[in-house]
Amino acid sequence: MAYNKFKIQTLKERLGIVVQRNYWLPKELPVFAEDKRLMESLQEAAKIYLGSEKARSEFVVSPVLQALLRRNQGRCSIFSGYEFTIDKTKGLSGFCDFIFSSAESTFVVEAPAFFVVETKKMDIDDNAIAQCGAELYAAQIFNAAKDKPQQAVYGCVTSAYSWGFLKLERNILTIDPDYVSMNFSNPYRVLAALQWVFERSLGAAE
Repeated sequence: MAYNKFKIQTLKERLGIVVQRNYWLPKELPVFAEDKRLMESLQEAAKIYLGSEKARSEFVVSPVLQALLRRNQGRCSIFSGYEFTIDKTKGLSGFCDFIFSSAESTFVVEAPAFFVVETKKMDIDDNAIAQCGAELYAAQIFNAAKDKPQQAVYGCVTSAYSWGFLKLERNILTIDPDYVSMNFSNPYRVLAALQWVFERSLGAAE
């Protein structure tokens, strides 16, 4: 079993995670400054076929996350398609679409970590949420083992056009029901939400 095999019911039965929907993102988010490189990338993406998960990942999701990385230069690293095996007996193994590590190292993930997971469909579905939930549970174990336990760990599921934010506090996975939409002309509300969650992730050590 691997992260992408998890279902919502599996989270409950195998990991003891309680899944709920509740508002937790703030209604007012800090302004994210304009990023010209991102806007140029999205203008090019608008001319490209984006019907596949790989295309949306490469031409939309990655440029957005790179903009977040530029805003936080020296504070984090990003890993794409990274193998993050924590406990095979619990199914906590496999590759993560994107991991933000709190350190600037470009070779290994350091604790604490912030995860972004893509959905394979145009809409965010329960399978992608379950995959992200399993990765967040693994992050709890990983962070604690590195002596950086977190009160909450955070993640995001995206179809490129819609971004759903999750947090795991102990065994409670909370999904904010207000998914943040994004279009090519205005990616900044998504980036503001990512930045807010990123700050919380780095400041959530117990």
